[in-house]
Parts: sequence; C-alpha cells; structure tokens
Amino acid sequence: MKKIRWGIIGAANIAKQQVIPAIQQTTNAEIIAIASRSGKAEALATQFNIPNTYDTYEKLLDSPDIDAVYIALPNTHHKKWTLAAIQANKHVLCEKPIVLHATDLIELQQACKQHNVYLMEAFMYRFHPQMAKAKELLAQRVIGDILTIRSRFHFTIEDWQNDIRLNPNLGGGVLNDIGCYPLNAIHYLIEESTKTVQASQGRSNHQVDTHIAVQLSYPSGIIAQIDASFHGPMTQTIDIIGTKGTMQLPYAFRTDLNNHKGVIQYKSNNETKTITVTANAYIEQIKAFQQAIENNEPPTYTETQMLQQTTELEKINQAIKTAIPT
Repeated sequence: MKKIRWGIIGAANIAKQQVIPAIQQTTNAEIIAIASRSGKAEALATQFNIPNTYDTYEKLLDSPDIDAVYIALPNTHHKKWTLAAIQANKHVLCEKPIVLHATDLIELQQACKQHNVYLMEAFMYRFHPQMAKAKELLAQRVIGDILTIRSRFHFTIEDWQNDIRLNPNLGGGVLNDIGCYPLNAIHYLIEESTKTVQASQGRSNHQVDTHIAVQLSYPSGIIAQIDASFHGPMTQTIDIIGTKGTMQLPYAFRTDLNNHKGVIQYKSNNETKTITVTANAYIEQIKAFQQAIENNEPPTYTETQMLQQTTELEKINQAIKTAIPT
C-alpha cells in the first residue's frame, strides 16, 4: 500500500513530543517535510530524520509530494493555514480547537468538498479504545440511565509570563486549551446538543480565562459539569452518575501519562469492576485519519460532530466572557 506522505506545519511541543513520533510509528505513513517560522524546523528535522525543511508554510504546501499535513500552530492561525492546505489539495489534521467560530468551520468544510480532501480536528483521546468501551458500557445501561456527567481537566502552567496559552491575541484561555476536551467527551458519550449553558470564572487576574466551571443541560434531562484550570495539579477525569450505578475514567484525556493505559471503573448492583485498555491514542488518531484517506471515506470524527463541538465551544466562550469573576 502506498505510504501517506505527511508535512508538519509548526514546531509546537505537541508536534515534537507526541504527533511526529506517532506518525513515524504508524504503518504506511512517512513525514517528508516540516515547516516552521521560529527556526526550529532544522533541529526537529535532524532529530526525527525528516528529509525536507522549509522556513515558510507556503513552500511546504507547494510541494506536490505531500498528501496530508498536520497543523500545530496557535489557535488564531488555524483557519488561515488549514484553508491554505485544503486549497493546496492536502488532507488536514489540525490541532484543537480547529477554529474559534462555527462560521469558519463551515467555510473549511465546504472547501474540503470542493477540493476532495478530508479535515479532522486533533482530539486524540477519542481514538483511545477506552472511550469506545465506556460508550458501549453506557449503551448497555450497566449504570442505568445517565443522570449527571462531570468532567475535569487541570494542570499547572509553569511560565505565567511567556506561555502562549495566556495570550488573548492567539486564542488563549483554559477553555480553548484543555476545557474543550471535557466538552468534546461529553458529546462523544451522549450525542446531544446543549439546551442551556451557564459559566463561572475564577482567578481572573489574566487577560484570558484560566479557571472555569460550566454547567450544561440537555433535552434528555442529563446535566453535565465541566471544570478546567491552569492553576491546579494534573487532573483529567470523567465521572458519570446513573440511576443504577457510577462510572469513572481517571485517565480520560492523557492516557500517555499512565503508560497509555485507559482505565474504566464502574459500580453497579454493589459490584465494582475495573477494565484496563492499552493503546497509544496519538497513533490511533493517525491510523484513523489515514484509514479515511486510504478508503476515501469521511473520518469517524464527523463533520457534524466537529461543527457541534465548535458551536458549543463558541457558546461557552461567550458565557465565560460575560460571567462575573468569583
């Protein structure tokens, strides 16, 4: 089978530490070029034996030898360079949040149809088999009907002066950076659109949100709660309460911090069970996107799901901006 030839746009840590190694460990994939404006491309090319480097993104996109690109740029740059890649007839895997406005995503999705390429937002956790297993167990009603889902993602920022996640001009803020994961996971598990949104913001001595709590309600009666922060220790959980039991995923988003092991714990009928599933979520994400390209079929993280995510994220961002800091 012909290898899919990748180009990397951007030299962010996520590219260096996770995605580049994942592509290189995936069957039928090879990275043939990397572009960076920061001057980091040469070092990464040497480290990962990437044959071509470019000092502009345009030069990489002009290459006829590249089939797909991975974009690891600041949030506000995603739309411009995703659209440029699509117009260059490249498939695109773009870091989350793919864009900050639903209208921008609609434009990108329409461009994909015109150029016959695929676009996917890089929520790698979705592709770890623990998520499919958790959804299967919920569908089997092992904990009864879902009442409440609470999902958390926290970690501590070390450099409060220079971290781009604190830059409002680059789409910074804790919701866009990690709070988007709990939102995405809730919709992965229950497949509903929100009915109401309420948001609170704490520790607001920065130009972006750094500590948030969000409550969502759904037509089925399910209530969901999200909290995310740049101030506390690493926490990455999903907790679900049902009419007959409870379920927890203690390593919901970064299974790589648990030796790639996903853990599902659930209690029902006074019996507690633990399921452990091992896989590299980043590799599984690349495999899933490549399968879409190879089979000429849409990615399993669908256009509709991506649009729901962007729409709901935009709605919550607006609610956070109008929230009175606590």
